[in-house]
Amino acid sequence: MSLKRTILILIIISFLTTALRGERNFNPYIPRLVEIYDDNDLDSLKKEGVEILRRRGDILLCLFPNTDTRSANTTFRQRSISPALDAAKSFNEAYTVQNGAAAGIPFTGKGVVVGICDIGIDPLHPTFLDADGKSRIKRVVQYIEREGIRRQLDGDEEYRDWITDNPDNYHATHVCGILAGDGAGTPYSGIATDADIVVTVSTLTEVGLLAGVEDIIDYAKEAGKPAVINISVGSYTGPHDGTSLFSRYLDMCAEDAFIVLSAGNEGHRTNSLIADFTRERDSISFSIGNKDWTQFSMYGATDIWSGSSMPLSISLGIYDYNQKSIVRWLDTFTLTGGDYRSYVWDEGAYQQGEIPFIGELEIEGGVDEGNGRHRTILGYEYTAPEKAQDGNWARYVLTLKVNGQPGNDVEVYSDGTYTRIIGMSGSPAPSSDRTVSDLACGNNVICVGMYGNRDSIPYSAPVEFNDDSIYFYPTDFEPGKITRYSSYGTLRDGRVLPHTVAPGAPLISAGSRPFLSRYPYHQHLRMNGTQWLSEGGTSMSAPYVAGYIATWLEAVPTLTLDDVIDIISRSNSIDIPDPDNPRNGKGYFDPVKGLKLALKTEGIESIMDADHGIAPDDHVDVYDIAGVKKYSGPYAGASDLARGLYIVHTSHLVMKGIFPRQ
Repeated sequence: MSLKRTILILIIISFLTTALRGERNFNPYIPRLVEIYDDNDLDSLKKEGVEILRRRGDILLCLFPNTDTRSANTTFRQRSISPALDAAKSFNEAYTVQNGAAAGIPFTGKGVVVGICDIGIDPLHPTFLDADGKSRIKRVVQYIEREGIRRQLDGDEEYRDWITDNPDNYHATHVCGILAGDGAGTPYSGIATDADIVVTVSTLTEVGLLAGVEDIIDYAKEAGKPAVINISVGSYTGPHDGTSLFSRYLDMCAEDAFIVLSAGNEGHRTNSLIADFTRERDSISFSIGNKDWTQFSMYGATDIWSGSSMPLSISLGIYDYNQKSIVRWLDTFTLTGGDYRSYVWDEGAYQQGEIPFIGELEIEGGVDEGNGRHRTILGYEYTAPEKAQDGNWARYVLTLKVNGQPGNDVEVYSDGTYTRIIGMSGSPAPSSDRTVSDLACGNNVICVGMYGNRDSIPYSAPVEFNDDSIYFYPTDFEPGKITRYSSYGTLRDGRVLPHTVAPGAPLISAGSRPFLSRYPYHQHLRMNGTQWLSEGGTSMSAPYVAGYIATWLEAVPTLTLDDVIDIISRSNSIDIPDPDNPRNGKGYFDPVKGLKLALKTEGIESIMDADHGIAPDDHVDVYDIAGVKKYSGPYAGASDLARGLYIVHTSHLVMKGIFPRQ
């Protein structure tokens, strides 16, 4: 297969709309994932001036020179990716992991690297500072993908000069505070409070996220420590079967780190439509709507997956809410691969009554080589200005009819960030049954949903009120109960996601100070001289789980991914409200039971205090779990060992446990 053909297919399977309006400005690079078939393809890419950031297997993270004449006005882009604790740690007595009551000694992520791939970090927020006032964030790597920039910062001095990657965003600061912030003397501490932290930030393209994962892995390998990586972003288009280039690349990264992703926050929306074609039903129909239900302004993407390599026939129509019927068919086509359709509806045509839309629609189709299924994908940005006579919504919407052969099936996904699917009479109804983020559908990652954990949120009055009181406003979340927003799904291969559900609605964590300096009236809490924010979502529950996995790795550094997934499954609580709700996935996360199961993988029923019964001058022989002697001499000298799981021999005691204690 030629490289040109390969790249065209990859454009088809990786396109979506990260911010169409912003990408209309010229940028020197276009970030893309590319799969090659031999090193001749690699040489061809380099000759074309493509910058290759990383490679795993045959998948490359690339920056293409932006010389495409379509790039200034096309809608074909990377997929849309969106950034999707005092009370939280009270559930299942999770706080006992950190205070030592759960297993005899405290576990706080010491000896583990935790990392995030996100946007909007404040690396010098007090929650990230150690006892000496230095940031526990060991490294920050920033990608500005479309400008071809990679910036690495190491240490406080560089952080002070840099300040933040994005003063208009605080997501990374909040997520990282949940994962590993120490709370700076407030109740709002995170989980792995003694772990080393690495943060990578980007503009949230697939390339930027995956390159960031590699940076965290690199640091962990340099430090000789296990790594847990949290990715609190989501994308709702894609095959939802783990075969996308993003998922396949991330699955390979999971050989070197434990990777946790948020399930998504679209569990209450109609973003998916799944149907079988039969002799009695050889077509389905649906309309494309936006998230505010008005359909006046349409912007986003929808993809249509055949159950096989067989292309599906697509018809484009216009539905009229006044007449409550399809009043016109615009086109019917079957895209067999390598071709696309483009529609531009100008204001003149609208004024003359030729078309009820103003804007653009582009469509591509081809066989996805990752799974052998045909995909048709639509990107759009248009308006439908005329108002329906009986409501405050657009009179006209774009409608699609999809024809298929009996025995085949179809899956339709809207991007969720901007648009949704509207059902049509006589066709299967869209649902939320597979609204889980496609990014979390890989085979080697951990997917996390959320349940409610607070029914009120503390906040401070605006600073000019000179009022130090703390106020509370109610939330619509019920503590201990799954939220309707939490995404979920049973995939084609039968896998049930999420793997677990954790507190996430809402959590209080660090607020980016650059963000709050720019937006001082954004509601926040001031305590102990710094700022805190409340946010709810699977973006918050995922780092909660990732932080506790770090504590398990501190206890048992030899845990494998299979071990961790098995521990989560066996420790999940199923004695929960509304147990039949599919949003519950495989149950509620129980970090204490999980820790104890992790210890039992090494035959440890409970942790003994390493100082118990051993005098400083006593001779000890210390072996790792594999039986390799790591130290022999006075007990006091063993304190230089890296903390971990050992077998300790003395003249009167053989102990298997965490050693040394500090």
